[in-house]
Amino acid sequence: MPVLVTIDDLGMSRAVNEAATACLSRGSVGCLSILATGDRFGEAAELAAVSGVPLSVHLNCIEPPFLTRGYTPPGSMVSWVTGSRSMRPAVQAEWREQIEKALASGLMITRLDSHRHMHHLPGLDDAVLDLAREYGIGSVRSAILPDRWSRPSGLYLDVLGRRFARKASRAGVGTPAAMLGFSRSGRVTIDYLLRWGDRLPVGSETELVTHPATVPVWSDGQPEELELLLSDGFTRWMEGR
Repeated sequence: MPVLVTIDDLGMSRAVNEAATACLSRGSVGCLSILATGDRFGEAAELAAVSGVPLSVHLNCIEPPFLTRGYTPPGSMVSWVTGSRSMRPAVQAEWREQIEKALASGLMITRLDSHRHMHHLPGLDDAVLDLAREYGIGSVRSAILPDRWSRPSGLYLDVLGRRFARKASRAGVGTPAAMLGFSRSGRVTIDYLLRWGDRLPVGSETELVTHPATVPVWSDGQPEELELLLSDGFTRWMEGR
């Protein structure tokens, strides 16, 4: 029952980069997801280049800054949900620039995902699959959530995640069988992992999405999540998968 541990938001801040460095030294991370629009992207790219783990681009279409001139996202999540199809051309152009920036830094990109899971929305799902095929990227995150009942938004995202996985399969793009970490984003604990560890799909990859940081960036739980990833208890949990 393999679990791929991914650190999201690499390049967002020094605190995230420092956390990723510590996790890499411990051997507790299996993938880095780099934010090409992050303030510390250059530092993150240097770290990612020597990390020895698979790299994903953490595609951003919702929080500035952006790379394409004139790109202006909707102001609310409701507007995104109702108007995502109309945003596809602009978002796809912005995401292409972010992939190009990562590649221009010498990184070998093998996976894609997106900030706040926006690539699951109608229209944006086709955009990310087009980009995956264009750049020969073999895997894209699918938000199929074992913990979907823990938050109201989890039910909606899980429906979109299952829909996305079917579309990706038809397009010849791989996806993980499940994604863990959603309902405790930025504050994953060992109790959470113990609760859900036995409910993961057997024999297929589950992606555990984490957001550690040495100091809080957007969640007060991020330093504690870093402590978890560096702990013996987490190592034992991973050995039991």
